[in-house]
Amino acid sequence: MEEYDEQQVLECAWKFLRCNTMGTLRFGEHLHDVSYVIGNDGAMIIPAMVAMLQPQDIVMYVPEYAEDCIEMHVTLEQFSEQGDGGVYADRWQMYHGEPPDVQWAKVTIDAARFHEMFIDGEGLQRENEIASDEPTLCKQLNGDVAEVIRACTRIAHVEVEAPVVVGVDTLGVDVRARFGIVRLASEAPLENTADVIAFMQHTP
Repeated sequence: MEEYDEQQVLECAWKFLRCNTMGTLRFGEHLHDVSYVIGNDGAMIIPAMVAMLQPQDIVMYVPEYAEDCIEMHVTLEQFSEQGDGGVYADRWQMYHGEPPDVQWAKVTIDAARFHEMFIDGEGLQRENEIASDEPTLCKQLNGDVAEVIRACTRIAHVEVEAPVVVGVDTLGVDVRARFGIVRLASEAPLENTADVIAFMQHTP
């Protein structure tokens, strides 16, 4: 394994978490696959079975239990899609459609392990620094579907017939396809609207 310092591992883990939207929860003797989204305030959101919400030790593997996954010890906090929680539920459904379970939960990351190093979970819960620009950017990018199709092919090497941009953050763009979420990851930070448009259009 390459030598990493703690900050490098933290940054790699954050990018890895952002590039995925699937995970596996281990609670008690059970394993359950979940789809997640990360809210603009950094909260991770999942639909949850009632059994997951009981007091217990819970481990989340992203994207699944494997040698190179992120292993996270987490705490689930149930919330209602009524009132303030509606923003989280709406975001999840924008990415994934109708939820398979009727409960909702915020996932607090208590601690994580990645590349055999332990990470404080707080560093994996970050606000989206361009959240205020996200609605306008999604609308603008979705106004040119052909451009989004080309970006999916060029950046992610995936052919998407009917893409919909559903999220934008400083590390990339999330595109909903019929088969799931395509992550268009940027090597350079996307600090503003101009950066995102240039990234998607492949202009310097």
